Amino acid sequence: MQGLTRINGGLGWTAVAVMIFWATGCRQPEPPEYYGFQNIQVARGADGQTTLATIVKLYNPNPYNLELKRAEVDVLINGKHAGHSLLDSAVFIPKKDTFFVPIAVQIDMKALFSNALSLLQSSTVNVALDGRVKVKKGMMTFNRPFHYESKEDLNALLQGAGF
Repeated sequence: MQGLTRINGGLGWTAVAVMIFWATGCRQPEPPEYYGFQNIQVARGADGQTTLATIVKLYNPNPYNLELKRAEVDVLINGKHAGHSLLDSAVFIPKKDTFFVPIAVQIDMKALFSNALSLLQSSTVNVALDGRVKVKKGMMTFNRPFHYESKEDLNALLQGAGF
């Protein structure tokens, strides 16, 4: 009976060690750091819709690679909804490095025009991105909300967009 107890005790400690390793390995990744927009382009479609396309530059602070599986983003300019974007193609996220995520947003021109006076009065705008992302780390998938907000130079944004 004593031999059986020792085996069970040894298995018990092994199980505890595996559970601790698994629990620390399954911890949710740290959110990426927002570094800004690059290559802003504005296009008008045949149906009169205006699309804003840009690349968002981010930094992965985690010591491991991730994969972005899906992202839904609401874009707000000076606190007013300007559009929505859905990215459902995979993006590789290198560990401890910058990465780029392309987004295209159908612009809500009514919201933009209701913001026109405040846009004309200031050279900076407050741009906020609110949404949810689905990221994969090894075999584990995590869904998490995010919020990024920054002051952007309106002149630089418009110049980069070809205005």
